[in-house]
This record gives sequence, structure tokens and C-alpha cells, in this order.
Amino acid sequence: MPKVKNWLFGKDKPKDTESIAKIRRVINKYTLQSRRLSQQADEQKGIARDMMKGGNKAGAKQALMRRQLYLKKLNETQNKILNLQSMIESISEAKDVADTTKAIQDGVGVIEDTLKNVTPADTERAMFEMQSSMEKVAFASDALADTSFSETELDLDMEDMIDQEMAELEMELSLGQVDELPDAGTTTTKIKDKEPVEEEDEIGDEIAELRKKIERERSGA
Repeated sequence: MPKVKNWLFGKDKPKDTESIAKIRRVINKYTLQSRRLSQQADEQKGIARDMMKGGNKAGAKQALMRRQLYLKKLNETQNKILNLQSMIESISEAKDVADTTKAIQDGVGVIEDTLKNVTPADTERAMFEMQSSMEKVAFASDALADTSFSETELDLDMEDMIDQEMAELEMELSLGQVDELPDAGTTTTKIKDKEPVEEEDEIGDEIAELRKKIERERSGA
């Protein structure tokens, strides 16, 4: 009776509730780490841009290297969050399995009482069917608790990513402006408006030629 009172008035929390609460606290910690790593990666991107403006290619490359390391740690942290979330789901599933098993056990008791009035052959057949049903339940529960699908990895060729971003920075600087370091895999070139109207067609041709050059570099990467 004291245990029931403690549970009702919050003095003794169920183990599954306490475990889920602990897991959620860890998830919150990793979520904060993910935000910090994302900010650090963005900062390194800005540093690389500034280095390229100053002509320091080596420094820019080092900054981009640090950015890739931050992105890798970010991916690992996010994978941990996914696994912890899967653990919470597994705990809930385990509780459901326990409840289901108890219900099955109660059903078995009813079956046993009913089988008193049937032949031994009927009893053997009923027990075989029950065993088959329990195996199906166990198989389904194992399949639902499989967390392998939640594991993901960020497969990055860091050198290729860095070289591509370096090339994009150099191309932007050759046009006299670096407004924004593009994300890996995308390139956006911005040109400041120039007042002489007669130069607009020439600038448009240069932009088209640069885009074609970038596409050829990507195709050959």
C-alpha cells in the first residue's frame, strides 16, 4: 500500500518514466551542442572568406578544414540524438509488449479453463496455435524495435569540398566582390550594378561563361 501511495503522489516514479526523462535530458544537451557546432562551422566559413579577401589562401584552406571537422562532429551528434530518440520509442514499445504479454497470459488462463471440456487433441492443437501466435508477436516486436535504420553517416571527401570552395572563392574575388561563401555543391555569383549601360551585355556574357566553367569543373570532379 505505501508503494501505491508513493506512486500516486509522485514520490516513486515508474522506472520507464524516469529513464525517458534522463534520456530527454541527454537529448537536450546534444541539441545544444549541435547548435554550437553549426555556429562554429559558419564562423569558419566567414573566416575563410576574409582570408581569401586578404590573399591568404593557406589560412582560408585551414579555416575550411576546421569547418569540415565541425560539420563531421555535428553529424555525429545528430546521429546520437536519433539513437536516443529511438531508445525512447523502444522503451514505449517494451511497455506495450509487456502489457500485451500479460493480456496473452490472461487469455491462456481462459483457454485452459475452456480446454477442460475438450479432447486432448483439441488441447494440443490450441497450444500449437498459441505458440505460433506468440512467435509472431515476438518477431513483430523485434522488427519494430530495430533502430539500425536511424543510423546515418555524413560521407564527405573533405579535400574535394575544400578545393571546390577555394575555387569558388577565387572566382568570386576575380569579379571584385565576395558577398557570400556558397554552401558546398551550390554556387551563386553576384555582380555589382555598373552604371555604364554599354557594359551590361559584356558583364552578362562573363557571368554566363563563368557559370559554364563551374559546371564543367563539377562534371569533371
